[in-house]
Amino acid sequence: MNEALHNPLSILVIEDDPGDFGLVKDSLRQAGLVLGGNASGPVWAQTLRAGITAAQQSAPDVILLDLSLPDSSGIITLRTLRAALHNTPIVVLTGNDEKTMALAALESGAQDYLVKGMFDPDALGRAIRYAQVRSHIVQERDFTQAALNSLPGLFYLIDQQGRFLRWNQNFEKVSGYSAAEIATMSPLDFFDEADRSSIAAGIAQTYASGEALVEAEFVAKDHTHTPFLFSGKRFMFDQKPCLMGMAIDISQRRQAHARIEWLSHFDALTGLANLRLLDDRVQHAISMARRSQHTLTLMTLDLDHFKNINDSLGHPIGDALLVAVARRIQSVMREEDTVSRRGGDEFVLLLPTADVADAAHLAERLLAVIARSHQIDAHELLTTTSIGIAIYPTDGKDFETLSRNADVAMYRAKQDGRNCYRFFAAEMQTRSIRTLHIENALRRAQERGQLSLHYQPQLALSSGQVIGAEALLRWSHPELGPVSPADFIPIAEASGQIVQIGEWVLRTAVRQMKAWVDQGLASGAAPMVMAVNLSVVQFRHPRLVESILQILQEEQLAPEYLELELTEGVALNDPLGAIAVMNALRARGICMAIDDFGTGYSSLSYLKKFMVYKLKIDQSFVRDITEDPEDKAIVSAIIRMAGSLGLKTIAEGVETIGQLAFLRDSGCDEVQGYYYSKPLPAPAFEAFLRQARNRE
Repeated sequence: MNEALHNPLSILVIEDDPGDFGLVKDSLRQAGLVLGGNASGPVWAQTLRAGITAAQQSAPDVILLDLSLPDSSGIITLRTLRAALHNTPIVVLTGNDEKTMALAALESGAQDYLVKGMFDPDALGRAIRYAQVRSHIVQERDFTQAALNSLPGLFYLIDQQGRFLRWNQNFEKVSGYSAAEIATMSPLDFFDEADRSSIAAGIAQTYASGEALVEAEFVAKDHTHTPFLFSGKRFMFDQKPCLMGMAIDISQRRQAHARIEWLSHFDALTGLANLRLLDDRVQHAISMARRSQHTLTLMTLDLDHFKNINDSLGHPIGDALLVAVARRIQSVMREEDTVSRRGGDEFVLLLPTADVADAAHLAERLLAVIARSHQIDAHELLTTTSIGIAIYPTDGKDFETLSRNADVAMYRAKQDGRNCYRFFAAEMQTRSIRTLHIENALRRAQERGQLSLHYQPQLALSSGQVIGAEALLRWSHPELGPVSPADFIPIAEASGQIVQIGEWVLRTAVRQMKAWVDQGLASGAAPMVMAVNLSVVQFRHPRLVESILQILQEEQLAPEYLELELTEGVALNDPLGAIAVMNALRARGICMAIDDFGTGYSSLSYLKKFMVYKLKIDQSFVRDITEDPEDKAIVSAIIRMAGSLGLKTIAEGVETIGQLAFLRDSGCDEVQGYYYSKPLPAPAFEAFLRQARNRE
């Protein structure tokens, strides 16, 4: 048998693609195989029928078979060839990398299975030698140690009791065990617990059906793990049934498969998601957005004049720039976002839950970060990008539509001068421009004296006395004019400016209250309080309590003159944290109220634990209490509930005598609204307060 292994080989290649046949010829030459029988190399057939004829005429030592041929395809190709040629060893050489196909091929009589593009010449050479020697062993029953040692991979014989009868030198070399040690071991000793059941099942299947295939990690003496494909055949040795096993190291194959799997989802150059992975994530994001009724954003980015860089400096520099740009894009994205490369210099971004404002804000950051200079080798490169934005569901309800509309918006950005972004919908574009204008203008509003506070009187229904003033923020811009708090407060919260603005509001309101106390305007049966709203961002700030106490101390105002208003959402989003903050404030004499009560999702179990003394009934319930039975019932229920908990109630948005009468009859404690006064600048509020004091 050894002679047969070293004689010149006659190889038949059944392959319909001339290019692939040329690659096989080159691999055979590089593998150092000595070919005989044909001066020009292996015999070539382009159809299964021609291959069978050639094999019958030339009796090749090994056949290399492509499963996809003009006259046959799939595993039937192998079975047809095996039926026509019972003993000739066959190595399948195909483009199908599915594991199930590989197992089916080996079970159907192939000696090995190689995937085009995933093997090197040495792997092809080993596969051919393996196929040849295995075929010889089966045919010749040649079990001399020299023959076994010539086999690639692992070879072994085990009896039905699981004892090793024969093995080759490779088995000892790979396992690290000596011959004396192997003789005392069981096949299961070479595997971890996780693989032992599949190995045992494979052994049982071999004896039951004649053969089996198992992929498992072979564990050596030094505990190194190597993946092997084990094939077992039932065999008679010394007139007793045994198992003849051979195993091929599939480490490189696994690495190649892993690489192919990775490349099927990621871009080879940048490592970003490719369009296949992006499509999966967009489908999932759309499903979630539809279920939760949220928006999501899809962005298309295209570098401006990138072709000039490739043409002037070459593709390697261009590729390096693309990698640098990809890293910068990732640096400003959220963890839940997906950045993908569509090809060339185009990127597609998925932002789950992002709305128009979020998209505009991110687009501005992307424009800025990409425009910074890039140092690529000795070149300092400047590039900009044009961005198109589409919003789900307004601009499309599927990936294809959103992508197409984002592209339309991106080309519009190109037409408008590049280095900018555009929304697909014109109204969103207008809204985003205004949002950014407001955000930028708001950053200088405080230092330019554009912010001011107005104060709305709060009165006790029982006495008509002014018992409080709610500080309300106003902004007047020279170009934008008066900007509604409903417009700029959410922007201030999203941009983080609300903390600084909120501190200014609190200090200004406390300072004003101190002035009224000094003037004697805040005295009465109970001290008048200054009510100041806290946003959710302020409430979560770690220095909130410290900052409030510092302002009170610096302005020299007693804590009982300050009332902080928290919305239900602020308090209930993190109830345990809210309780801790409220306890700290209450312990220092600061009063707290729940604002806009009834508009959120209240938890009475937590409400009892909140250190508040007042509930403010939202004006949306007050507006129609004289006409809407549901609003009447809600307001009455809130007042009764507050009374049972020992809390006061104040209704906002009171504008008519009818509303006032209903609230008084229902037992509401306090009111505020246009029926008494609109929010007033400090001097006008003082005048209102003096008139009220005179009436008392």
